[in-house]
Amino acid sequence: METSPRVSHLACPVLVLTVFSLVACAGSSRTNTSGSDTLPSAGIERVASAQPLTITGFGTPIANPDATGSDPLAQIPACPADISTPLFGTIPIDPDDFIAFRPLGFMSPPIHIFPAKHSAFSMTPLGSEPVAKPVRAPSPAWVVEIWEISISTGGANYQVFLYPCREVRLYFGHIVSLSERLMGGLRESQPTCASTVEGTVTFTRCRHEDLSIALESGEQFGMGPDTAGVDFGLIDFRRAPAEFIVPEHYDYFYLYYASPLDYFAPEARSVLASKTGSVFGDKSRTAEPIGGTYMQDIPGTAQGNWFPPGTYLRDMPDVSPLLALAHDYVDPTIPLFGIGTSIQGVNPGLYSFQIEPQGLINRDFSEVRPDGRTYCFENFLQGRTAGGMPLGNLSGILLLTMPSDTTLKIELATGTPCQANADWTFSEDAAAFER
Repeated sequence: METSPRVSHLACPVLVLTVFSLVACAGSSRTNTSGSDTLPSAGIERVASAQPLTITGFGTPIANPDATGSDPLAQIPACPADISTPLFGTIPIDPDDFIAFRPLGFMSPPIHIFPAKHSAFSMTPLGSEPVAKPVRAPSPAWVVEIWEISISTGGANYQVFLYPCREVRLYFGHIVSLSERLMGGLRESQPTCASTVEGTVTFTRCRHEDLSIALESGEQFGMGPDTAGVDFGLIDFRRAPAEFIVPEHYDYFYLYYASPLDYFAPEARSVLASKTGSVFGDKSRTAEPIGGTYMQDIPGTAQGNWFPPGTYLRDMPDVSPLLALAHDYVDPTIPLFGIGTSIQGVNPGLYSFQIEPQGLINRDFSEVRPDGRTYCFENFLQGRTAGGMPLGNLSGILLLTMPSDTTLKIELATGTPCQANADWTFSEDAAAFER
């Protein structure tokens, strides 16, 4: 879970993350397992209108709030059958108020170890304090849930869930204040709240899910950000689920994310696409899809998301042990190890290298296979990724092997470079992962 008032810059384990990750670090990622970064995303689990309604919150199913059994989404019109039909005509934040629009796939351990499933408006320059700007509905929409978090050190922020049509669910995170209409809805609702303590700070999260507030296209519903930017996530249940190798490792919503960029009318999309890229706005994404991708699993290879054995994202109170072998969200030719806390001797961070076209040294992840061989990675790059993210400094080499299609072993070795004919062996300290 990532959230914070302005105290987050002091609470971040690495100061630079507050800007680069477009999230606040005070809350870390311990309680975030689904819909967004600001709050655990409870919601309506359904595909189109044929599935039975299930409400979930704080990772645990709760009763349907409508005792009559009627569908709370019944008042919302169905989405167009043609998925390519634009839904949005209004860019939620004035283009003059944001630096860049971040595509899917952003990585920033220990918060975003896996490529991020949502986009974001980058709004706060490095070293600056956030300045809240209006956030507007991209189309006519219905606010059905609002999550509110208050922090014992002071401050609060919000996440707003809304539907432009029945099968598409949006959320905006890191909203620092709400419009009077939405605040009125909060005052009239009965939230479900829970608190957690992280260090000396208590976070109280309240879910207001019994809302039905209609917004007009372009209507301001809040101000943001409270930190570096405003998250913008979109879930489309009309789409086929993302083809993660083991979908059971993820929560229900995770499989249906899409880039919001693809849902705007041509004129608005063109403006937004022109600003899609690095969080600093200094490098655009030119590879298709311009809106990025968060699903990078390739069957039979090391590329993609990896879990400690027996863990599932929907149940993880702490996501920092995860591992990603993926590519940069702005320049997808750049390989990135997204490392959390599971590899002994390696600090959480991003690590990159120059790809070699053959052999067992510095191969692209898509070329690492369960072939009984050990692959070696060395000469890690310094500086920043194309997306502006800082690269970690790793002293030593990484050894990696895939015992099977769905298992991986990795370990840091020190004091020796990769050698083509070396006898690379793993110790009992090697970290094991599975799909």
